[in-house]
Amino acid sequence: MFARRADDCPPLGDPARDKYLRDIWKTEPIMAGAIYALVSKMRALGWNLEGGRNKVSQWTKILHEAEDGAGWNVFISKIIEDYLTTDDGAFIELGKKHKNGPVMALFHIDSVRCVLIGAGHATYTDFDGGRHLLKPGDYAHFCSMPSPNEDLHGKGFCFVSRALKAAKLLLALHQYESEKLENLPPEGIVTITGLTTKQVEKAFELYKAKRQSRDQLTFPGILWLVGNPMAPGGAGQVKVDLTPFSTLPEQFDRQGLVETYAKTLACDLGVDINEFWMPERGGFGPSKGEVTVQHAKAKGKGPGEIIACLERIFNWYVLPEGVIFAFDMVDDEDDLRRAELHSVIIKNVKEMAEPLTAEGGLISIPEGRELLVAQQILPEDYAFTKEETTIDVEPEGRTEKSWSEEKIRMHSSGRIVWAPHRTKMRPERLLVELKALRKELRDGRTQRIR
Repeated sequence: MFARRADDCPPLGDPARDKYLRDIWKTEPIMAGAIYALVSKMRALGWNLEGGRNKVSQWTKILHEAEDGAGWNVFISKIIEDYLTTDDGAFIELGKKHKNGPVMALFHIDSVRCVLIGAGHATYTDFDGGRHLLKPGDYAHFCSMPSPNEDLHGKGFCFVSRALKAAKLLLALHQYESEKLENLPPEGIVTITGLTTKQVEKAFELYKAKRQSRDQLTFPGILWLVGNPMAPGGAGQVKVDLTPFSTLPEQFDRQGLVETYAKTLACDLGVDINEFWMPERGGFGPSKGEVTVQHAKAKGKGPGEIIACLERIFNWYVLPEGVIFAFDMVDDEDDLRRAELHSVIIKNVKEMAEPLTAEGGLISIPEGRELLVAQQILPEDYAFTKEETTIDVEPEGRTEKSWSEEKIRMHSSGRIVWAPHRTKMRPERLLVELKALRKELRDGRTQRIR
C-alpha cells in the first residue's frame, strides 16, 4: 500500500505534493518518531532576548502569547513540523496594526494552504476557497534546501521528501508482518486438489458457523478439508498449495534493514542517530567519545539550520532595532568546556598583567579587563572607563532629550540572565539634579540682590 502511494506522489512543484507529504509520514512509526524527536527538542529549547529593559519585557510577553495566545511552544511546534514535512516550508504571519507599523503578534500560517509565486509573494487559500495575496512584510518564510530552479519560486526539498523512497521498503515490511500477525492470507495463488469447488465452499461455511457458535472471534479454529479415502487411485486425497506473489528473500536480516533505515533517516534529518535510535553494537552501545563527537557535529546540521533561520527571521523581520533574539544552545557539557576555556584565557591575561619588570607588565589592568570583555568572559560594563561628559541643559519650555535605556538580557522563562553590575548615573537623573542646582543658584542670587 505504501509502495503504491509513494509511487503516486505528486512531482516536485505540484501544489498537491505538500498535502500528500503531510499525510503519509504519519503512517510510518520510525519516521514519525524522528520528526517528534526534533520538534520536541525545539519546543524545549529556551531563548534569550537582549536589549532595552522595556522593549525586552514587551517582546517577551509577545513571544509567549504567540499563535493567538496558545503560546510559544504551540507556535514553534507548528512551524517546525511544517518545515520538516512540506516542501514549501514554514510560514509566519507578522501581525501589524497597520501596513508599515511594528510587529505586534505572531501567527502560524498553514503551509499547505500557501503557494509561493515568486518575488517574495505568496497566496493563501482560506476555508471558503478565497485566495489572498501575501506580500513581503506580511509574512516570513523559510524552508529546507530551497531549490535554485527559478520555476519552483523558492520551494524546498523537505525531510519527508528526502526519506520517501527509503520509507517504501520499511512500510512494505510492516505490511507483510501485519498480514502474518493478523492471520491474513497473502496475495498469491491457491490450488486445491481432491475437492470440488462446492465442497470447499461448504467446508468454509461450516468453519464460519462453528466459530460464531463458539465466539471464536480472536483465535480462529481449525478448517477441516476431508476427502474421500475410498476413491480409486488416490483421487480423494486433499492437497492445498499456496504460492504467494511476494516473499521475503533468503537470509533476510530484519534488524539490519531497520537499522540501515534509521541511519538513513538520521542522515536526511541532519541529526545524530542516537537522537531517536540506539543502534546495536554487538551488545554494547556507542562509546562516550563517539557520542560526544556525533552530538557536536549534529549541532551544525539539521537543528543548527533551523536555529540559524529562525534567529535571522526574528532579528531582521520581527523584532525592533536594539533587541536581539538568540536560542539558548548551552548544556552541561558545553558549560564545562566553556569554563575550561575561560580558565585558560584568564590565566594568560593575568600573566600578561603581572609586573615582569619595574615598569610593569605587558598590559595594564584596564587593558586586561578589556581583553576579558572582548572574549565575553566579563560583562561589557567592566570595560567602562571614566570619561568627562558634557551635558547640555536645555532651556525651560523645550522638550528634554531622549536617552537610551539600560541594556539587559532576559531568558524565555522571564529570568534576567545579564544586567550591568556597575552603572553610571542615568542622564535623566543627572539632568534633574542640574535643573535643581540651577534653581537653587537662581534663588540664592535673588536673595543676595534683595
